[in-house]
Amino acid sequence: MELMGEADRPVAGPYRLVAELGRGGMGRVLLGVAPDGRLVAVKVVRSQFVEDDGFRTRFRREVEASRKVSGAYTAAVVDADADAPLPWLASVFVPGPALGQVAENVAPLPPESTVRLAAGLAAALAEIHRAGLIHRDLKPSNVLLAADGPRVIDFGIARAIDSENITKITHTGWLVGSPAFMSPEQAESRELTPASDVFSLGAVLFQACTGRVPFAGSSTLQMLYNVVHSEPDLAPVPDELRGLVERCLDKDPSQRPTPAGILELVGQLAPSARPWPAAVHDLIDAQQAEIARVLGLPEDGGALVESGAGTVVLRAEPGADGTARLPVDPPTDLPVDLHVAPTAAPTAAPTAAPQHPDRPADDPAGVRRASRRVFLLGALGAGVTAAVAVPLAVDRFSGSSAKGGSGASSSSSTSPSQTASPSPSASRPGSTAAGRTPLVTLSNKLHSMLTAVEFSPDGRFIALGDLDGGVELRHSPSMKLAAILSPPGEGGSDNATGDVAFSPDGSLLASIDDYATITLWDVVPGKKVATLHGDKNQKDSEYDSVSFSRDGKTLAYSSNTTITVWDVRSRDKIATLVDPMGPTTDVNTGWVASVVFSRDGRTLIASTTENKLHFWDIGRRSITATVQGGKDGLYDLALSPDGKVVAADAGTEGVRLWDTGSRKEIETLTFTSQMIGSVAFSPDGKSLAASERGGAVQIWSTATWNPIRTLDDSTESVAEALSSTGSGDVFADALAFSPDNKLLVESLDYYLALWRLT
Repeated sequence: MELMGEADRPVAGPYRLVAELGRGGMGRVLLGVAPDGRLVAVKVVRSQFVEDDGFRTRFRREVEASRKVSGAYTAAVVDADADAPLPWLASVFVPGPALGQVAENVAPLPPESTVRLAAGLAAALAEIHRAGLIHRDLKPSNVLLAADGPRVIDFGIARAIDSENITKITHTGWLVGSPAFMSPEQAESRELTPASDVFSLGAVLFQACTGRVPFAGSSTLQMLYNVVHSEPDLAPVPDELRGLVERCLDKDPSQRPTPAGILELVGQLAPSARPWPAAVHDLIDAQQAEIARVLGLPEDGGALVESGAGTVVLRAEPGADGTARLPVDPPTDLPVDLHVAPTAAPTAAPTAAPQHPDRPADDPAGVRRASRRVFLLGALGAGVTAAVAVPLAVDRFSGSSAKGGSGASSSSSTSPSQTASPSPSASRPGSTAAGRTPLVTLSNKLHSMLTAVEFSPDGRFIALGDLDGGVELRHSPSMKLAAILSPPGEGGSDNATGDVAFSPDGSLLASIDDYATITLWDVVPGKKVATLHGDKNQKDSEYDSVSFSRDGKTLAYSSNTTITVWDVRSRDKIATLVDPMGPTTDVNTGWVASVVFSRDGRTLIASTTENKLHFWDIGRRSITATVQGGKDGLYDLALSPDGKVVAADAGTEGVRLWDTGSRKEIETLTFTSQMIGSVAFSPDGKSLAASERGGAVQIWSTATWNPIRTLDDSTESVAEALSSTGSGDVFADALAFSPDNKLLVESLDYYLALWRLT
């Protein structure tokens, strides 16, 4: 969840909007506070919809239809204004994780909890259908797990089924819904009945108790084909639920049970004060505390109370004059997502730049490291074969004995966090000598050597780029496939994806290929929204880098010797930056390897394979300073969250650090004789990580620049698996921290390794 400044707050009647909960196809969902202290979820539509003459009429119909829905298992609509400059709709706020997040990132629900889920969803559908609606998009992300049971949310794309079938909320021809949970008739755009929602209910139950969807597919079209023509494998479904799920997933709508029939099949359930596993209730409690912190309330959450029907209200506290008052403004340093496992807010730690010891660290949100270099070394010309798909877990987590800038230290560690369980396909090793069992999952569905990895700003996804031009999204931490944006080989056999980068708000993903083509993807639907083409002299590069400015308004990418800067909104080219001196040696040694924006977005820092670090003034299109590196070239760049330090991969020389204010070198960090592959600062600013060609990762403290731990991938099990690629050495070419600082993802040839750090 992102807190909003005054300039970013839309108006929604009497509700004080304090934070953004999420975004969808129709618009933003915001956390609001009513005058009486109730918390509401306010959907504010996108401005482009307002330009449609018929939108307000359709929106008004949607509100009228949604207000007919009531019941214990739905989030009721409490207010709306279709005539506002930006129309909005407010519903009861439900604190609780989405079912999809629990099923994918924690664990499948046990049978007894899934039975209660079935009863709650059936009761919710009964109310929705009684109001003359079809939900049309029942899926795990639209089911919240509240403390007393499930809540079905988002009737925003429901279709009224009365009034002579004229109250369609969506335009004819739109594919509304989520393919993995659509009914066959919806997938084929046939007329829908309430039985369509029952099919979706069956698919939701299937995922809830198994952790996977019943109709998987490598593409949307394949998934839709399977929904219509394939039968699901019900073997993983527990015996208690198999018959019910099978009946709900019948291809013939007339053979599916009604919601009332489902309740009869489930039968009478015993009361339960805690219907979910303990881990889910822990998430609910943590989210309540997170809300309290966001709203500036006491951290014990005492000012948040239940007020019937699941409504959450703020308890007014007496002011100095004895009158009751509510917090006016929330704190500004608590970025969390209330629909995922909550975490402590990251606070940037000041990095060890002695030239400015008294400068405070700033909020790290939106800062990302620059891209990584692609190791186009021996294995790429050796005709490597695809890796055998073997799920693994690494069982070595050693304290560091490496030499850092100021000495060495050993890491001491405690038990790992248990907020998430590993993927079912991954094994868990025993404890190591360091007293920790780190979770490292190696993906088993990658078909090409990885070149880029990046976490989304909310931590939900990991974006991957590969040597065959593939771009895909995977869920974190399960690493299950979320979307294939660009299939491997689509851009040509010799066209690699050089880098990927999320916009600071997480709505866009940018990828760059060897032909200097930038593709912008809309993350949520996974659709291409724009293509930007570089200059002729940017094509056929071995080093590609892409970076967003901290405010998300500007995008820069480098390829060969040229940097191009674009306006993200207008897609207009702002500047083309070329070193006027050019490479002083052969062009093949003078490429721009990586670019990263300064915190204010006015300066672009660029590394070159000629050992130079350029500081570009974007407005003046000129270099304001150049510092000289070592002998091996400068490659991957990372900017500290406070913007004070830039770290550069210096090949076999290690990691070199410069103060961005004085432009003076601070330190050179070494831990291996092999070539460095990638560098990254943790979002809280307390750590710097670097990977090396052999696969190990060194982590240093930014307070002292001493090493604090080594993540060593050179275990026998991993080495054996990697040997199947025929590549010999491991190419650890990319790594990234999760936004909550708890995970570190690393590319290892054809594998994606995920380390749990806390």
